[in-house]
Amino acid sequence: MHAEFMIEAVFRIHNVTVDIHAHGLTSGAGEVEWDYEMAFEDGLHEETEAEFHGHIDVPTTAPAGEYHATFTVEDEKGNTFEYETHIDVTVS
Repeated sequence: MHAEFMIEAVFRIHNVTVDIHAHGLTSGAGEVEWDYEMAFEDGLHEETEAEFHGHIDVPTTAPAGEYHATFTVEDEKGNTFEYETHIDVTVS
């Protein structure tokens, strides 16, 4: 999965946290429940403007279905801004 967006923060960026999880998906044969949480700082920390560019590996064993994704930007004063969306994981 590829995520990319611009960030502007008056009080400088501390980090961006990505949280991806599913609710109510049943794992089938050979599938393993999957969720993801990671904090990103490289190229972002203490910048007032930056481009977030993240690559997230979704394992091939993840159950297909709808996942909830939250991107949280935290500034150096502890203020946060969240963007929530849904992503569909499909079987390839």
